[in-house]
Amino acid sequence: MIRQRRNQANYLNTSKGESAAYALMGVGTKTLDENPSAQTKSRKYVCDKSASKSISGYDWSSAFDIDQIREQEAINFIVNIGEKQLVGEDAETDYVIVDLDQKEESGATSYHARKFKVAVEVASFTNDDGEMGCTGNLHAKGDPVEGTFDTKTKTFTANTEAA
Repeated sequence: MIRQRRNQANYLNTSKGESAAYALMGVGTKTLDENPSAQTKSRKYVCDKSASKSISGYDWSSAFDIDQIREQEAINFIVNIGEKQLVGEDAETDYVIVDLDQKEESGATSYHARKFKVAVEVASFTNDDGEMGCTGNLHAKGDPVEGTFDTKTKTFTANTEAA
């Protein structure tokens, strides 16, 4: 069976304070496409006719297309970045992808998750027959952190296992 998009929840930290305040990117989010964008390295050896390729890293991003439903905290957070043309740390936050079809044994509302530090790029404010939208990308800063996310308490816990 093909995995359904509704089995993945996306949360954006909308707080600039010490403690995280994760808001669900649900209502108003039309698309949220994850693009791992594997980076390759190519090397040709003298004994081979063809090159050998390997994966050397990732240039991860997630493209978004949202309706400007300002009552939704995550959407309001993103739109504010574009309207105020914020840069640097002011345009950065944490983003968590939660796999709702991968429940953790540790709790009834705890699921496998990946947390990314992201820079929020607001590319355009769109007009769809008078209704305002917003498009852009979430760009990863560094490597993702694997762990669990509790959908009730909205807290992320990093795995402590050595990779």
